[in-house]
Amino acid sequence: MRARSLIVSLISAFLIIISLSCKKQHNAECGEQDHLIMSVLWFQRSAENRALFLQGYNIAAMRLRDMASNPGAARPGAIVADLDETILDNSPFEAWQVLTGGEFTDENWKVWTDGAEAEPLPGALEFVREAERLGYEVFYVSNRSMKDAFLPTLDNLRKYGFPFADSAHLLLKEGQSSKVERRNRIMETHDIVLLIGDNLADLDAVFEKRDRSGGAENVDSLASLFGDSYIVMPNPMYGSWVNPALDEDQKASYRERLVRGLTSF
Repeated sequence: MRARSLIVSLISAFLIIISLSCKKQHNAECGEQDHLIMSVLWFQRSAENRALFLQGYNIAAMRLRDMASNPGAARPGAIVADLDETILDNSPFEAWQVLTGGEFTDENWKVWTDGAEAEPLPGALEFVREAERLGYEVFYVSNRSMKDAFLPTLDNLRKYGFPFADSAHLLLKEGQSSKVERRNRIMETHDIVLLIGDNLADLDAVFEKRDRSGGAENVDSLASLFGDSYIVMPNPMYGSWVNPALDEDQKASYRERLVRGLTSF
C-alpha cells in the first residue's frame, strides 16, 4: 500500500508540474475544470455509484448463468467489455483536472496510464472471474492507444489478477475510435453474448453518431436489449453524451455552452 501511495503521489506531482507549466504559458490547453467537481465526487464517494456498478455486474453474471444452464452454442461465448470507467477506475485523473485546472491531453493521460494504478471498479473483477468459471472469454476492447498504453494496461490488469490479461484479449485502438472492426474480429471466432460499457458506442454502432437528442430514440428502439445483452455502467464525468448536449455557439465559453444545454422551468 505504501508503494502504491508513493507511485500515485509521483504521478500526481508530475501532472501538477505539467499543469503549472501550462498555466504559466497561458495557452489554450489550460482551463477551468470546476464543472467536474460534483460528477467526480459522486463517482468516488457516493454509495449509489458503487451500488450501480454492483447492480450492473450482478445482472451480467445472472445473464451468463442463465445462458450457461442452456448449453448448445456451436462456438465459444465472449463478453466484450470496455475498460475505462467500466473495468478500471480513472477518476483520480479527473480529480487531478479539478485540482489543477489541467485538461485531458494525450501527454497528461499517458502519465496516468503509464503508472498502471487504476483500481478495479466494484464488481468488475468478480464478474470476469465468474465469466471465466462459466467458460466464457472476456475481451477488453478499449480506445486506449495500442502504441502508448498496451503494456501498462496489461500490467494494470495483471496487478489485480484479472483473467484474460493477454495480447489475445486486450484490443486497444490502433486507428479509428470505432470499435466495430474489433468486435467483428471477435465475432469471427466467438459468439458475443454480452457487451458492457459506460458509453453507448461500446455496445452498438448505432450510437456512434448522435443527434441533438443524444441518441435517446435509438435507446428506446433497442430498449429490450438493456439488461439482456447490453449492460451500461454509470459515468457522469465524460463521454459521447456531452457533445450533443453542448450549445452550438463556439464563441461562448465551455461552461456557458454546458449551462445552455440545461432544461429549466
